[in-house]
Amino acid sequence: MSRVRIPSPAPIVQSTVLTKESNHLEPVTSARDIVAAAISEFGSSLIVLSSFQREDVIVTDLVLNAAPGTRILTLDTGRVPKATDQIISQVERRYAITVERLTPEPDEANAMVALHGIDLFRDAVPNRMLCCEVRKSRPLAKGLSGVAAYFTGLRRAQAKSRAAIEIFDRSGSSVKISPLADWSTEDVLRYTHEHDLPEHALYAQGYTSIGCDPCTRPTLAGEDERAGRWWWESPEAVKECGLHFSADGRAERTVDVLLREVLASAAQPV
Repeated sequence: MSRVRIPSPAPIVQSTVLTKESNHLEPVTSARDIVAAAISEFGSSLIVLSSFQREDVIVTDLVLNAAPGTRILTLDTGRVPKATDQIISQVERRYAITVERLTPEPDEANAMVALHGIDLFRDAVPNRMLCCEVRKSRPLAKGLSGVAAYFTGLRRAQAKSRAAIEIFDRSGSSVKISPLADWSTEDVLRYTHEHDLPEHALYAQGYTSIGCDPCTRPTLAGEDERAGRWWWESPEAVKECGLHFSADGRAERTVDVLLREVLASAAQPV
């Protein structure tokens, strides 16, 4: 495996020269270089955003070994599996940390459920996007306020939609860093087992990607790793943008219209 190029102006820590027999260590040294470069550039304004899948636990291990005081945040949507709460507790005990949970605004979540039902995501793609917006995106935006950069466990091999992810994605207000971008599934399993890291219990049930409980299923033979997410949506439906137009002619996504309705309802006095 070739060395990963890190598109960052931060100084890069030189890794150990590897022999042919130790090529399997290359992804680890590259990831450590990326973590070191990020710490050098962003210092204490760095967090780890974790869903506690294998990749996220690896990133947590790499980062806390290099910078033990780094904050670990997770999105607690209110619909996560019980097994996710269990592995959070395991990680907290292993590293003697407290994971910070980002939760949706109660008024917004309650208004969304009142308008569209608890399982609105089953009805249409825009409804699913609305649920993700209220339970994930908006809490994350608040959690990242004032944060210069955050680590994720994204990998390019997880799905076609992730094939072009940047190691240092500087397109947002907070830099998104993916130290495992070039890792294979085998790399992930090797590191997890060699370092005896805790694993999410749902992997043993055939899951290869884990999100909210009602939106995730085990994957089938031949499917990509994220095929179990929102599996009821056809590829055509996922690609449909669902445009609406406002009175002034401005194009709006259906999810934007739905979100505006939810926020207006949430703002109503009780």
